[in-house]
Amino acid sequence: MFEILLFLHILGVAAWFGANLVRAFAGGVLSKADDGTAASWHRVTVSIGRVIHTPAAVVVFITGFGLVGVSGGAIPMTAPFVVVGIIVVVVGAVLGMAVLGPNGRRIATAYEQGDRKLAETVSRRSGAVGWIDTALLAFATLVMVLSWGL
Repeated sequence: MFEILLFLHILGVAAWFGANLVRAFAGGVLSKADDGTAASWHRVTVSIGRVIHTPAAVVVFITGFGLVGVSGGAIPMTAPFVVVGIIVVVVGAVLGMAVLGPNGRRIATAYEQGDRKLAETVSRRSGAVGWIDTALLAFATLVMVLSWGL
């Protein structure tokens, strides 16, 4: 059971990373296209949040608790790497719901209304938040691999 949960946990993290990287690298190119294309891209990023980020975070969260549960006490809930993992999932969810999703809609609307300046300003802020989320996820992955504090 541990191996299956670990496999699903890793797949969840991989999906989260992949979605973040696609959003980061494709966004720069697609935002430079015409306003209609840029607006459509930013609507897609909102969808990516719903259909990839959210399910991935839920899988990571549930399987993380499952891994602690089936470890037979070998992994305590208070282990620093477990605490970091919980914090990163919660922070990632908050960033997605409070910043990335609303900003994606705001950016798309700005492009649709021809307000490229507003779209680019909000895009820069949103991009920075996306990179923060990615860096936090990378840090959590590192501390998991190192079993930090165990």
